Amino acid sequence: MKRKDLLLFFLLPFIGILVIILFFSTLSRGYVQKKAEDLVREQLTATAEILGVNMAYFLEEGYSPQDILKLYEGEGNIYYLAILDENKAILAWSSRYEGYLPYSSEDAERTAPWTIASPVGRIFNRLSSFSGKDGTAYSLYLGYSLKNLEDMTARSGRNLLIIFAFLAAVGTVFFFGLYELQKSYLAKAKEAEDARREKERFREISAFTSAVAHEIKNPLNSLSLLCELLRKKVPADTEPEVMEGQSEVQKIARIIDRFSDALRPLRLNKEKVALREVVTEAWAALAREIHRPSITFGYAESRPVHLSADKTLLTQCLFNLLRNASEATEQGSVSVTAEMRRKKVTVKVIDSGEGVSPDRLPRLFDPFFTTKDKGMGIGLYLARKIVEAHGGRIEAESRVGQGTVFTLHFPGGYHE
Repeated sequence: MKRKDLLLFFLLPFIGILVIILFFSTLSRGYVQKKAEDLVREQLTATAEILGVNMAYFLEEGYSPQDILKLYEGEGNIYYLAILDENKAILAWSSRYEGYLPYSSEDAERTAPWTIASPVGRIFNRLSSFSGKDGTAYSLYLGYSLKNLEDMTARSGRNLLIIFAFLAAVGTVFFFGLYELQKSYLAKAKEAEDARREKERFREISAFTSAVAHEIKNPLNSLSLLCELLRKKVPADTEPEVMEGQSEVQKIARIIDRFSDALRPLRLNKEKVALREVVTEAWAALAREIHRPSITFGYAESRPVHLSADKTLLTQCLFNLLRNASEATEQGSVSVTAEMRRKKVTVKVIDSGEGVSPDRLPRLFDPFFTTKDKGMGIGLYLARKIVEAHGGRIEAESRVGQGTVFTLHFPGGYHE
């Protein structure tokens, strides 16, 4: 929905409703009171729903029921507030009603809103349900003071303006809330469409690459065999050239195999993995491949971090990132840090190398894109592919001359 359509769909009807309410309110004070009570009921329903969503979020974040209620103490016309469990028993409450909460077992059975009398006038009550993300059921008991409404009956002229301004404010908040939700929905829809197109594009690339690799590998195998036969028949002084040619043929074959492996779908064989072991194995494998005594390596974690992951693929992922960091660092340090919060693991691979220019940074994880003279652009693409296969994501930050930081986010971490 475009911004103009959103304006017409939400804002204009809301303005129309305000005008109608204002018109009828001028006809009869009793009519004003009735309409105002209806609006209060709707507002209380909306407030209860919004509070239910907020409280479900705070409960998920680990807040206690009493701490949540402290956030709403002194909130407008909310006279008392309580959070109930699935059996309608009180978990926590906050009240300005003579120091106690007017709630009984009969109230627990109510399904419709009701009012009670108090020294400050009538109080409108509502009992509504909400649930946390884990499915646990809760109830919200809300007491809403009608004192402003009764004052309006006595002084309809002044309070009519107050109510009108209040409704305008609520409507504005409601409108912008819907607008933000709609904008967020459109952004996520666009992301999903972009992801679908990207997957389709890589599927086409994979099919094309597999076909090309198959067609090339057959003559390469024949050429390698031919080189092997030539080695046995050529003079001794010519044999080194033949061996070099055979080596180049085998190098082409390995490159084709790496392309095919990078585009092949991953199949995870998950197991319990200690992150320190994976990092150690990746660095040891890299040390066997390249020798950089001018680089110091370090690993840090506050507590031992474990993951449910494919150890071989995770080692390959970190190996690729560590190799990229080492190749970008002539001298300095390459380090890995790990931490876990609420079962979400964050791993950072940090180097003090030359960094990546801002125009190249967004393409670092694209297949076949490389900033190196001899690179093939496979390592970082495969690292991202492995991270995403585990349900995570990878990000890169870099400053030219100061180094690069790769940040990996994984779900499902734990301590032992």
